[in-house]
Amino acid sequence: MAPKASYGPEGQLCDLTESRGVNLYYETSGPLRRDWQGEREEILFLLLGSTADLRKTTDQQYVLGSVGFFKVLTYDHRNTGRSTIKDEPCTMQDYADDAAAFLEAVIPERLPVFVLGVSFGGMVAQHLAIRHPHLVKKLVLCCSPAGGPLGGMSYPIHEWYAPGVSVESRVVKKIFQASTARDEQWKEKNASEWEMVYALLTRDEKVGASEPLRMEGIKRQLEARQRHDTWDQLSMLKMDVLCCGSPLDNITPVALLQRLVERIGSNCDAKLDFDGGHAFAAADATALPYINGWLRSQRPGASSSVWKVIGGSDKGGILVRKGPAMTDPAEEERLSTGALVEELEVQGERLHFRLLEGTGPREGWVLVKLKGKDLVVRNGS
Repeated sequence: MAPKASYGPEGQLCDLTESRGVNLYYETSGPLRRDWQGEREEILFLLLGSTADLRKTTDQQYVLGSVGFFKVLTYDHRNTGRSTIKDEPCTMQDYADDAAAFLEAVIPERLPVFVLGVSFGGMVAQHLAIRHPHLVKKLVLCCSPAGGPLGGMSYPIHEWYAPGVSVESRVVKKIFQASTARDEQWKEKNASEWEMVYALLTRDEKVGASEPLRMEGIKRQLEARQRHDTWDQLSMLKMDVLCCGSPLDNITPVALLQRLVERIGSNCDAKLDFDGGHAFAAADATALPYINGWLRSQRPGASSSVWKVIGGSDKGGILVRKGPAMTDPAEEERLSTGALVEELEVQGERLHFRLLEGTGPREGWVLVKLKGKDLVVRNGS
């Protein structure tokens, strides 16, 4: 049975109990600005950070920053918020596969989508893009390292949730660690700002604290985070990638992000000078407009990676095969005439595509020409 989306009084639940053993609480909102509505509407799949909970003001700030430009789709990861919590081991691969199953259950007709991951969410996004590349149109990684001994790891925040660490102590550690601009001298000079941030984070830390398995779920998530390592797989990322960071970030220093950018290669852009420290995506008012512009632009000097199907009008579309060889099995469904597809790879006269608009298989191989006649052409040519 296919996963199904159900609707509850406090939002929406995606029932993935059969495929993934969890229910994921999610929210959809936007776009608010008229210039990004209608035909220009794009879905942004927003993956939030460690211990995120959509009831927390600090996590909703990322949604509020994005919702003007995109239809924002975001959820509580397993083991946090109003999603299923289990006191059992899980991996970063589990989090990525949750994300893939969720997208395929909730918006199968809109895939692939833009993916933006923040901190832990960026780690999940890396695994998602590596394991399920057909779901990701473009990838944005904010303050998210490659992990492992070679890529380097963010600050060990699991220490903040160790037994005996009080909420108050944890909040103080978070405030100071998130930005190198914050120290005791800053605290004294900015007493009102300190009190506001401290009160906000303290309130957020207490959200859901009395609910069953809350701390056990956080512990399981942070255990998975500790084992994050995509270093050896980053070359598998073929979509455009943008890595963003802040020189004030003392949780994920930009040196780790520079290492990530170099490892991904020529399809990766970087913007590492945002203000605001670890929370720059919410704190720096220029961050989301920049990300919006990057997501909607084409890489300089790149030829169009979007193709249009112009053949097959007399046959209900063109034939799609599961692989590049003429002997590879054909898909039952044809790719519709007029469909738009994204180029994944070209081998001679064969195009490996991902469906963007139209009907047909979500991914496959088609002939570019047949008997001298174009079947697909670069869009706009």
